Amino acid sequence: MKQPPLALVVHTLDHRLRLRAPPLVGYRAACVRVAERLAREPGSDVVEINPRTGSVLVESAGAPVDAEALRARLAQLVADERDEAGRPLRSLRPERHPGPTRVARAVAHAFAGINADVRAALDQRADLGTLLPVIFAAGGLVEVAVTRRLPVPAWFNLLWWSIRSFMTFNMVAVEEESRGARGEAPGGARGEAPGGAGEGPDA
Repeated sequence: MKQPPLALVVHTLDHRLRLRAPPLVGYRAACVRVAERLAREPGSDVVEINPRTGSVLVESAGAPVDAEALRARLAQLVADERDEAGRPLRSLRPERHPGPTRVARAVAHAFAGINADVRAALDQRADLGTLLPVIFAAGGLVEVAVTRRLPVPAWFNLLWWSIRSFMTFNMVAVEEESRGARGEAPGGARGEAPGGAGEGPDA
């Protein structure tokens, strides 16, 4: 069976590169070490790694980034990393939970690119996550002002809002249930608590 790549390019601009390294997911200490080493490479003035997603952001203040060189270096650093037991890092995704489909990856890649372009155009002051809620809210206010009516939301809108509100305000319960479905111990390995010292999957 073909092994998945240790690192891959998600999106690139002249001075900004986003990579992804799935084996880093959940390993906070390894993320810190890899970020420090990758930052020593030419063109890597800023390196940020998210241990929850394995997303690696590289920014250059000078020459344009060399996407393939940095991807290869990141793959090498990930391959050299070990957990607290001295074992190579492993992906935490259980086999019974398949990853995104090709269509989902393609759509996500397209939107990531658009979002990065919007952020660059606005000098990092805003992105789609900031602009779209404002645009939708303004559109709703304009509709009310023009029609002078406050329309009743459709039932599927109410259903979606109720589910989204529950997910937002009960995130801890949702994550605990997800870990339980994957067979992980309570309080187990995926947290993002700042300052965690242990190596291995975070709680």
